[in-house]
Amino acid sequence: MDTSFAQKNLRIPPMSDNMAKRQKTSNDSTTLLALPDELVLLILKPLNMRDLLVVKASCRRLHELTNELMHPLRVMTWNVRKKCTERAKHGWDWDQRLPVVDAVIEREDPDVLLLQEDDVEMTADLMNTTALKKYHSFPNSENDLIKIEILGDNHLYNSKCTLSRYNDELCGIYWKRDGYKYVKGGCYQWVSQRTNWVNNLNWVLLQGKTPLLVCNTHLESGLAQSHREYNSKMVRQAIRILRKRHSIPFLVGGDFNTNKKGFDCKLLTGGELHSFQLGGNPSEDLTDVFTAWDEDCPDKRFDPVWDGVRSGGRNGSTYNDWSLVSWSTPNSNNLYEKRVAMKQGNIMTYREHTARGHERHIDHIYIGSQCRDAIRVLDVRVVTNITSEDIRKKGTPPCFCGALKLCKKAWSYEAKELCTCRHFGILGSDHFPLVANLKVHENLDVI
Repeated sequence: MDTSFAQKNLRIPPMSDNMAKRQKTSNDSTTLLALPDELVLLILKPLNMRDLLVVKASCRRLHELTNELMHPLRVMTWNVRKKCTERAKHGWDWDQRLPVVDAVIEREDPDVLLLQEDDVEMTADLMNTTALKKYHSFPNSENDLIKIEILGDNHLYNSKCTLSRYNDELCGIYWKRDGYKYVKGGCYQWVSQRTNWVNNLNWVLLQGKTPLLVCNTHLESGLAQSHREYNSKMVRQAIRILRKRHSIPFLVGGDFNTNKKGFDCKLLTGGELHSFQLGGNPSEDLTDVFTAWDEDCPDKRFDPVWDGVRSGGRNGSTYNDWSLVSWSTPNSNNLYEKRVAMKQGNIMTYREHTARGHERHIDHIYIGSQCRDAIRVLDVRVVTNITSEDIRKKGTPPCFCGALKLCKKAWSYEAKELCTCRHFGILGSDHFPLVANLKVHENLDVI
């Protein structure tokens, strides 16, 4: 039937602008799908991550093709507690915790691993374990000589750094041998204004499918608000220097020893700087992975939340104080946080005590805010199953320290006195690890 005849006699209205636009889009999609895979990839490569995700959801073939332009990246940060300091807080010795730490890392299988409170001896022990044999690390003897750059007051640093008991902390960065190649690395240090603590920020430039800049830091605990803000400014200063040298996607993770409600955390993300016009540079701004997760995956129906805030499975501090007790109610959790804060000497404001969900975590992972078009977040979680009981094989005795084997009666009073793992398992650390699953765009032109 002639179309004009049908419109004239049957009075079929002409297509609206929206219908015509949909018809054109459908025709374009059909033309695109008719092309070979190589040409489709060339067309899709200039798109940023947001547009790629839209294309990925359109059909099965484009879903498979876009996966070739985005590769997964799993990042894990963990404070493994310094050797020989555990007994003071009723923890377990490093020799007992090492198999647990090894098993947890092997189970989580991160592409990039950030450790805090690790020294040379602990690193040597870890590199001989099953999990970390497939990783390279920084710093180590194979890398170039580490160039330490001092931030802040040099005279104050030189007078205090030799007194610091944490000078031997490495803040190690680990990456899979088959995924990335080491290019260069370095270290920024600045001394505390209040104590002899030397704050570290290590960085490495890695080359994989795309280059990636990874930073690892451990900031001092037990500080007042003004001192924590000073540390945040030093972190921003280090990022400013690195961004001038390397304009590539970057990540910052570690133990920040502060929750996300304080002004010091707002300085890191940059929102307060720009709101109050304090002279912040947007290129130094950081985006927390939970904030990025809310932007990339706003549907929270199947994720653990607390009062509408994602928790990553832990509605409380990632510092566990060698205990697996779950503080889930607001009152008990606030009391616990106050007790821990008093023990560490932290001075916390009322605003910080109102933190919920992931806002209570003190171990963080950040993405450069200007790299969001290249890095997207799939999910974030706190790993709470880090005891020897969680990694125990079926049929083996629950006692991990071996004390029950020495006793005739396994559950006698003598066995109870000798058993250091308290029959329920040895905790790997007094911190819970944080794991983020990311997607990284292979095209650097989108940054």
